Amino acid sequence: MDGSTGQIIFGIIFTFVVTVVIVKLGKRSLHHDLRARDVTKGHRWCYTGMFSRPSYCNICETLIMASDGAFCDSCGVCADSPQCIKKANKKLPCKVITTNATSHKHHWVKGNLPFNAQCDVCEEECGVEPELSDYWCCWCHRSAHENCLKHLAEVCDLGKLSTCIVPPNCIRLQSLRMRKHLLIKEVLHPRISNWSPVIVIGNQKSGSNECAKILSSFRRYLNPAQVLDLAERPPEEALEWCHLVPSGVRCRFIVAGGDGTVCWVLNAIHKMKFETEPVVGILPLGTGNDLSRVLGFGEGYSGDVDVEEYLRDLFLACETKLDRWKVQVAPNRSLGIRLPVREMFMNNYLSIGVDALVTLNFHRARESRFYIFNSRTINKMIYFTFGTKDVLEHECKNLDQKLELHMDGKKIDLPNIESIVVLNIACWGAGVRPWTLGAGGADAPKQDFGDGLLEVFCLVSSFHIAQLQVGLSEPMRLGQCSSVKICLKGTAPMQLDGEPWEQRPSTISISYSHQASVLMREDLPV
Repeated sequence: MDGSTGQIIFGIIFTFVVTVVIVKLGKRSLHHDLRARDVTKGHRWCYTGMFSRPSYCNICETLIMASDGAFCDSCGVCADSPQCIKKANKKLPCKVITTNATSHKHHWVKGNLPFNAQCDVCEEECGVEPELSDYWCCWCHRSAHENCLKHLAEVCDLGKLSTCIVPPNCIRLQSLRMRKHLLIKEVLHPRISNWSPVIVIGNQKSGSNECAKILSSFRRYLNPAQVLDLAERPPEEALEWCHLVPSGVRCRFIVAGGDGTVCWVLNAIHKMKFETEPVVGILPLGTGNDLSRVLGFGEGYSGDVDVEEYLRDLFLACETKLDRWKVQVAPNRSLGIRLPVREMFMNNYLSIGVDALVTLNFHRARESRFYIFNSRTINKMIYFTFGTKDVLEHECKNLDQKLELHMDGKKIDLPNIESIVVLNIACWGAGVRPWTLGAGGADAPKQDFGDGLLEVFCLVSSFHIAQLQVGLSEPMRLGQCSSVKICLKGTAPMQLDGEPWEQRPSTISISYSHQASVLMREDLPV
């Protein structure tokens, strides 16, 4: 074999090896390590100045005073001092994430039973004495008198929510000594009929900052590994559950947050390109929550969530398809330099003008370190204040002279306006359904978030927005289309699904991208 032939063979082998490595690296990039908490290091303590019911320390068994309380949000153990917390971490095991057992057993916690708890054996009321008495299982949530425990089976069936819980004996962990992390390596099938594990993803920055309390509520009912906080890890890590569960099992994801959080998770799902795409339900915690309203999950939760009721409703919800649109923002040349194109995805709506200005002003106020309000109601009042301010200032007047609108390639003549809105779902502006408002609403083309069409309308002023909010006016409808192009000639406020910014001159193109699988409740008024 001469030298040239050897070089050719070497080149072929080298190319083959490089190709294999690139393919494997490409596949690996779609997978993410799913970290698990090491429960052997102690409980997951939450400190509170007020318990919802009289509670007793599980170590010293004294009544916890209002300012001293701490509880584990996974297993419900309570403590009233740093000393008792330290002892509880050593003496009382926390709710486990994984076990090597072949079957799953009850985890009994003494005392602090819920109100109206009933013994599962004698069916009498239990936990009523003013002391640390009787027991409840932190998995199936059954209660029993101390004398009745011996009559209950040792194996736990996980109770009414068994179809959405990942039992600890079905999880296999991997320890990374160098990183000092535990990773979930494998999830086995628990042999439960219609098993479809629920994974809860929360965003503590949404709405009135109630997410931490809601995530705690879900940890009490599910395997704590099924509840993940986006403040601690990206959504791609939570979505790794889809790769870990056995083939043929489909995960249901609950996104606890606002419309922006939902968009974040749906973007991650699209990026990871699953063979079987997970289905997403919403637990609304944001300020607007327009997508949640359209899908029947309501305008927003405040305070405690009844986890059992919510999960039952989730399994009764129907799967539907939501259109998602690609938005490309191509800035105009600056000093002869072409700036990079920004690409995003839209679920709800895009707007340029006065409504985006109000959202932008509110966003800037809320991001300030001096902003102290967490109430959704107060947030809406402040939002309304910014809208009232623009009634006098008209910062977006003559917007029609700043942009050109093209619908399905056809240029549209615009009247004197202060805002233009491109709509994918029925709700806009925290619950307003503009497309069907007024006398023209009855004759307007039917709207559907899965039909591959967008609705486009205009607003005359911020006062026009206020009229729409109370149903005293209707938008200036421009029609439906499957693609939109906006040529923005000057700087203007812009928002996409409630996320605002100041947009410089650019060309904004909106085109159909794909559909996402979401859950829809048809029985809940929106």
